[in-house]
Amino acid sequence: MDKTIGSIDQETPLGNRIASVFVHVTDLRRSAEWYSRLLGLPLLEERLNGGPVYWLELPGTHLILDSNAANRQNPDWREADMPRVMFPASDIDQAYDYLQKKAETFFEPERHGTMAYFNFRDPEGNVHIACWTAQPSPDMELSAGSPIIARIGGVFVDVKDMKSSARWYRELLGLPLDEQTTAQSVCPVPVSQGASLLLDLHIHLKQKQVTEIFFFETDDFEASLAYVREEGFLPIHDPGRFENLTEFTLEDPDGNRILVCPMKR
Repeated sequence: MDKTIGSIDQETPLGNRIASVFVHVTDLRRSAEWYSRLLGLPLLEERLNGGPVYWLELPGTHLILDSNAANRQNPDWREADMPRVMFPASDIDQAYDYLQKKAETFFEPERHGTMAYFNFRDPEGNVHIACWTAQPSPDMELSAGSPIIARIGGVFVDVKDMKSSARWYRELLGLPLDEQTTAQSVCPVPVSQGASLLLDLHIHLKQKQVTEIFFFETDDFEASLAYVREEGFLPIHDPGRFENLTEFTLEDPDGNRILVCPMKR
């Protein structure tokens, strides 16, 4: 799968990259064990201390498993409000003022010590987070025992109107619109580093009820496929083998779908 990265100058309080992707789960320990085992990483018990999230500081874009334990105690909270991606903010107040003019913001910035954040919704209904941190978490140097690389190659955002959505996201991140890319069923939005931001029409075109959240990279597709089968991670269908793409899909314990595919460099 192609990875689109651009070093494009921008003048917005949001960084043009995905800092983290969220996967929403019901049993935090079970999910933390599943993703750690898939990637051949140790389970970090200190992160299973009763909080609502477990996080993996993967290079480029972090993975956050979120049980929404606190949110579920709020009678006004809805599952439709669960975020997909986190964008970094250079200044949370400037980001909030900026997003109020472009999106539906849920609340004023919440501040917790060295971090502050707020949620917002795009015109298609997708929910994201803008987050400022005084001390960003470093990427971990990962030594994994899996042929699936502990790195997120791209994150999918489901859309119905590609041209309108591409224009919105590019304007949000201070990027010029490339009309040619909007004719594709998956449209990349240039990022400066980390996982690609991929606008995906497939849920609309194929009337799909479940879509893939992101993909992990691999340098050895056949070894990755053999590994998941040996370890009991059963692909939900036969591997897809196309002219420019080879991939297989897994479901985590909550039915969240992720892809594994080689990366074009």
